Amino acid sequence: MSLRPILAVAVLLVAAGCAVPAPALPSGGPTSVVSVSPPASSPATPPASPTASAPKVPDTVGGLDVSAYDVSMFASPSGAIWCAIQKDTAWCHFPGDFKGKIPSSSKVCPDQQLDVTGVSVGTKVEYFCSGDPTAFPDETNAGSGLDWFAGTGFPWVKKDGFKLATLPYGKKLAAGSFVCLSETTGVTCGNSATGIGFKMAKARVTILS
Repeated sequence: MSLRPILAVAVLLVAAGCAVPAPALPSGGPTSVVSVSPPASSPATPPASPTASAPKVPDTVGGLDVSAYDVSMFASPSGAIWCAIQKDTAWCHFPGDFKGKIPSSSKVCPDQQLDVTGVSVGTKVEYFCSGDPTAFPDETNAGSGLDWFAGTGFPWVKKDGFKLATLPYGKKLAAGSFVCLSETTGVTCGNSATGIGFKMAKARVTILS
């Protein structure tokens, strides 16, 4: 099942009002990803980081292959960053204490009355909007994004009342050419074949290209 952004579904989530985690998501997996392609007059693609030593999208070598699953969700070991990966995309939500600049929803998802909650990478890197979290690695979501976690021996972490499946520091998940790497400095996700991706951290989002 594809989790490509569906505006019609996103509109149904208006009642959620914000990006505060819901206690559970539909059994079929998250369906509220909204990675909107913006009008040409108001681009929502994040600007490239001016940092000269920007990180690169890691390769898939040594990563845990999760290509067999529709979607694989995980949290950073701190529990602050929630992400998901598929064979054609990956995305992460902003941590609750995110210090970077977030564009307005009027630019990313105009007229949808949703919050800008994270960054995704597919054929390009974009901000996306949602009403509820579209990556929800809580134990109550087992069977809908956490099948990859069973048997790994990776630890859970408790955060804000949730028990979250984590991707330990130094570990990678790989689905096709897409990869996500967990580090103490943040989570890097991208397409290893194209080099396009992003790094999500508390301080900022760094765009990789």
